Amino acid sequence: MMAWVHAAVGAALGRLIGHQGKAFGAGVASHAICDLIPHRDLKPIQEAPLLALALGLIVWRKGLTSPETLGAIGAVSPDTENIAMHLGVIPKNAMLFPTHQGPTTHGREVKSITPQVALAAVCLAVALWPEKSSTK
Repeated sequence: MMAWVHAAVGAALGRLIGHQGKAFGAGVASHAICDLIPHRDLKPIQEAPLLALALGLIVWRKGLTSPETLGAIGAVSPDTENIAMHLGVIPKNAMLFPTHQGPTTHGREVKSITPQVALAAVCLAVALWPEKSSTK
């Protein structure tokens, strides 16, 4: 799954959970689930700006310590080992996250990114939807 989509899913979970610590943990768990879904990954040079935009938007709208932001950070945190592998810091066989350990633990690759973009759009809408204002 593209990293910015992981962030969007984690942010939506953070919004629904509403608790910082639980949001982070749910974000990490969502990473594994999303990795099992058939998807297309982009090259890191393409994904980095998309991730930066998604995280920047979430932080800007919700704050650095919000459940939405912490859910997003939890959701992308397993990919730090992917970054390390792409940079040559660790070999592919040294990755520890369960869905990063082999082809049978990762969703099959598909050609279109449209389903991921749709999922991310829905999740960002959930995460960033304005709070209900209380009128008395």
